[in-house]
Amino acid sequence: MKRLAVPAVITALFLSVPAPALSSMGAVGTIKGKVADPGGKPVADVKITLVDPSRGQTYVMKTDRKGNYFLMGISPAEYRLKLEKPGFQLLEGRVSIAPGQNSVFDAVLAPEVKQAVKPEWEDANIRANELFKGGRYEEAAAAYKDILAANPNLGAIHFNLGNCAYNLQRYEEAIASFKEAVRLKPDFFDAYTNMANAYGKLKKTDEAIPIFEEAIRIHPENARLFSALGLLYLNAGEGAKAVESLEKASVLDPAQPFTFYSLGIAYTQTAAYAKAVAVYERYIALIQDAKEIERVKGLIEQLKALEKK
Repeated sequence: MKRLAVPAVITALFLSVPAPALSSMGAVGTIKGKVADPGGKPVADVKITLVDPSRGQTYVMKTDRKGNYFLMGISPAEYRLKLEKPGFQLLEGRVSIAPGQNSVFDAVLAPEVKQAVKPEWEDANIRANELFKGGRYEEAAAAYKDILAANPNLGAIHFNLGNCAYNLQRYEEAIASFKEAVRLKPDFFDAYTNMANAYGKLKKTDEAIPIFEEAIRIHPENARLFSALGLLYLNAGEGAKAVESLEKASVLDPAQPFTFYSLGIAYTQTAAYAKAVAVYERYIALIQDAKEIERVKGLIEQLKALEKK
């Protein structure tokens, strides 16, 4: 998850407040203020440094447990002000110290933003992805295998390797890679979907169905799993079970066009023609492809004719 970087904020109030009538302090000034985090919580032990570079004069102090600081007896000048504490971003500003006056400088310190460390395999993955996008699946697969040789627990790379095998029509290899991807990342639903497609290519739906039934037991609110299982039931000729799974998928994700198209096939397979017409109409309402809309409208007319018989 990305964390929101909170920018450093300086709230500087320069107030001229008459100093007490002390003759010994008339030629010097004071500075005080409070340091807090972005939520308003006081920040203790902040090191505050005042530097007058022209004279080499330096003053150092720290905030107390309430985030307050106070220093008196400061020679009048223009100072560079630096606030620092481990875990917070360095904050710098300028402050003017006038003789016989208080200068007030309140500040907000933002938490330090840690730079994300790029994985050592990221560049290799980028190159492999470019090979895949160019249709060079053998070379991409070799590159993904090199990454996995050093980093075997990367579910995303197993998924990419499975896609290479799928495009090379090596479906058994694809299934093995997709299985490894979901083993490492049990909610990797793209891998489940592609695994179902690979099983479909091999016409091994009987092997796939138990895998998806178990996945749904673990993730009972995932529409994609129900949709994939529905397609497996369709390929196995189990229309009633396909209807049950696809109806569930359509309720969980009513904005997914392909689910309604598949459900239309399932209703047709079970001779529920009126229901097939309704879901095909829902399907064409969700898509923009004019040719596909016309094609499905033709199916709808055929189904309406079957209803009348």
